[in-house]
Amino acid sequence: MNKTLLALAVTTAAIGTQANALEIYNQDGTQMSIGGHATVGLTSAHAGKDARVEEKSPRINLEVIQDLGNGFKADFKAEWQMNMLEGAKNTFKTRLGYIGVGHDTYGRVALGTQWSPYYMAAGVVDTPIGWSNDFLYDNHGFFGTARAEKLAAYSNTVDFGDAGALTIGVGWQGANSTTESVSVAGTDGVVTTSDLTVLQADNRGQAAIGYSIAGFNANYAYNGGDITERGIAKKAESHIVSGKYGNFGAGLYVAATYADNKNMNSYAGNLIKETKAVDSILAYGFDNGLNLIAKHEEMKDDTTGLRVKSGTSVQAEYTISPRLRAYTGYNYDNQGEGQYKKAKDHQFIIGTRFYL
Repeated sequence: MNKTLLALAVTTAAIGTQANALEIYNQDGTQMSIGGHATVGLTSAHAGKDARVEEKSPRINLEVIQDLGNGFKADFKAEWQMNMLEGAKNTFKTRLGYIGVGHDTYGRVALGTQWSPYYMAAGVVDTPIGWSNDFLYDNHGFFGTARAEKLAAYSNTVDFGDAGALTIGVGWQGANSTTESVSVAGTDGVVTTSDLTVLQADNRGQAAIGYSIAGFNANYAYNGGDITERGIAKKAESHIVSGKYGNFGAGLYVAATYADNKNMNSYAGNLIKETKAVDSILAYGFDNGLNLIAKHEEMKDDTTGLRVKSGTSVQAEYTISPRLRAYTGYNYDNQGEGQYKKAKDHQFIIGTRFYL
């Protein structure tokens, strides 16, 4: 396989199977396509809410690839989260936006908001429609654990044929911050709203390495840097290892991740000093389009030994056509412990995803 295209496909493979994007232009070395999906589901009563229709991360994207000659290609992608259910509200929010330049031998450089090198290792379990990985998405844009904001990244895959393929990736994020709105009532009764900086960082880096051979894949990634949380200086870092076998949706698929984190995960708006997080999946995709999935995720406060959250789900997906997939499942809330314990939040969902 073309090594640049293989490198581009690494994150896509981690995200899971989906229909090909719709090509709308292909001429003079330029390819343009639109993609994404619309996903909705009917959920049972959960989290103190009545049964209702919910979204599952619907999005639309535009991608352009330009052949520059001499083995170089430039690519641009913009992706927006869609609001399908709330009329008169904002329809789109940015999910991705980047420009990259790649070469068959020298690899690829990309700048913008993009899937991170860390996610190459972390995303192997982030595959089902109903319930995927949860702990990855704690301030993921800021920390760069999934879709990383303002990221400069380099990736390359060296294909050794029957001996497998080695993929490496590095990334850097510069100045970035997150804010929350705070309302204060004055003595005159007038309420003033202002933005308070919650997290701030100036220099964060990450690196990932993975090796694939004969259907097996093993990965390691590091993500770290200094931050301030409400003005208090902290070190926020993560080590994660992962492995998988097979392709999600086609026969047997087994995958698992283990993460050792410091100030990367949050509860009630505050970072937890140390956490350990595990996530695992066992799935089997039949030739008739049916994919059966069992998944378990758990995160613990490593300082207190208390479980922060945990969920076990059984799910099923069925490919009706290349662009239409039905899904259903039940997620059992194992609850947190001690200060992290909340009311049980079991959930059932049935819905459909339409790929563009």
